Amino acid sequence: MIKFFRHTRYNLMKKNQTGKYLKYAIGEIILVVIGILIALSINNWNEKQKEKKQIRNIYARIVQDFNNTAFEIESEVGKMDKNRLLMRNIIQGNVVRDSLLTNLDYCNKYFRTTTGYPDIKINDKGVQLLESKIELDYELNTELTGALTLLYSEFLFEIEVDAEYLDDNFRQLTNYIIEKGIRVDYVVNKNRDTFINMIFEDDAFKNYFFRYVLSYGKYKNMLKKFKTDGKVLIDKIKTEYNLE
Repeated sequence: MIKFFRHTRYNLMKKNQTGKYLKYAIGEIILVVIGILIALSINNWNEKQKEKKQIRNIYARIVQDFNNTAFEIESEVGKMDKNRLLMRNIIQGNVVRDSLLTNLDYCNKYFRTTTGYPDIKINDKGVQLLESKIELDYELNTELTGALTLLYSEFLFEIEVDAEYLDDNFRQLTNYIIEKGIRVDYVVNKNRDTFINMIFEDDAFKNYFFRYVLSYGKYKNMLKKFKTDGKVLIDKIKTEYNLE
């Protein structure tokens, strides 16, 4: 093709047809420009397709991260709900003392309410990837992405605050139980009496336990709300990007 253009220009110059040569040269330049524009257009289209694929992959990661977290919340919150019923029984004095003395399984259930809580971490790696992409291309900051990043930033903060408050109350309760020798008595010495007496007669324990139960409930409810509110946005993402 290049040889053809050169040959044509050479013939026009040889025949001294300057006017035709200039018209031909201008036409050739226009063709070259059009070719460059077409190439740029194709390249831009390819880049946009790559960008769309990257964004879809990020949203797929976000959906997977949320599903994994939601599954963990569903599993652990179910246990927390059962535990909280036992905790309320202790606070409200609805525990049967004779059953604690005669039924080891019954007593163990109540003892376990003082031994810990699930520490659930919200996986936001996919959301972090999305935020990095938005920083590079603000056009990606749609209403959906804005709602999603806001959901995670607000809930991560609230859950972290609630978890710290819960942990603080749990440590105070645990330290008190350890100082009184209750845990060693129950676990090592197989003596339930001190634990049972503490439930019914120790006002300091009841005070520590009450604060622990309040923070326990607040933490649990925040996890459940994250799961519920998050599912609404995740369903929109799955619909918009045709994700499972």
